[in-house]
Amino acid sequence: MPVWLFLMLFGLSASVAGGWIAFNVRGAADAVKAFQQRSHELSALAAGSFTPRPNRVTRFGLRPYAALVGLAGVVLLLAGVAELLTGG
Repeated sequence: MPVWLFLMLFGLSASVAGGWIAFNVRGAADAVKAFQQRSHELSALAAGSFTPRPNRVTRFGLRPYAALVGLAGVVLLLAGVAELLTGG
């Protein structure tokens, strides 16, 4: 598998997934946030605690992280295009 193809496929999937959550397409960010909340509640229940400890994603929100993943995907996509055009 050529490197440019790997970079383009990986970059395309990262940019689509990051953009899907960052722009909250069809409520994707809300669904992931609800899933995380339920997961925290279940882990707190299993540990016997009623206050789950927050992590970075719940403090800042999921959408900024998804935007960074989408931006990194675009960078990888452009790197794949540059690799294809230069023939390196």
